[in-house]
Amino acid sequence: MSESRPPWFARREISPFSLDDKAINEIIEKSSHAVVSWTTKESHPVTAIMLYVLVDGKITVTSTTNRAKYHAWKRNPFTSFCIWDSQNIGRQVVLRGEIEISKDRELLYNYTLGFLTRARNGQAPSEKRLLGEIEKFDAPDRHMMQLRVDKVLSHSLDDLLKTEKDGIDVWAQE
Repeated sequence: MSESRPPWFARREISPFSLDDKAINEIIEKSSHAVVSWTTKESHPVTAIMLYVLVDGKITVTSTTNRAKYHAWKRNPFTSFCIWDSQNIGRQVVLRGEIEISKDRELLYNYTLGFLTRARNGQAPSEKRLLGEIEKFDAPDRHMMQLRVDKVLSHSLDDLLKTEKDGIDVWAQE
């Protein structure tokens, strides 16, 4: 670290430790779960870990109407999804945006196909297996939800720690 910068500087000024677009996309594509957020009627924050599937490049989740997140997102669709590298939790992506809710059988089909294909290490299921799983999802009040991303934030803890260890002043290079 530069003598002109205090030791805490790298942990306060974290912008140089953002991930590039390629790393961000790899994390989103390879991961399967996200910590998602919503707020209650009283504006209290809530988070939960949810399975997601990329469908047509959009983060897609599903819910029935008896879940708190469904009602919360109907009332206020703003949310964030925190997704981490499954091999290194220090590499994280936060996607902020709005949830779009729909009743869409084709989207349910594609979601279920993606879910099963990922669970089978990239091997698509038989049509019989796929239709059987869709029957399990296909409650009359099942809705599909896709995230429309407004902002992407990311962080690489490894890069921050390496910078501290090596004493590199990444801000002097800007």
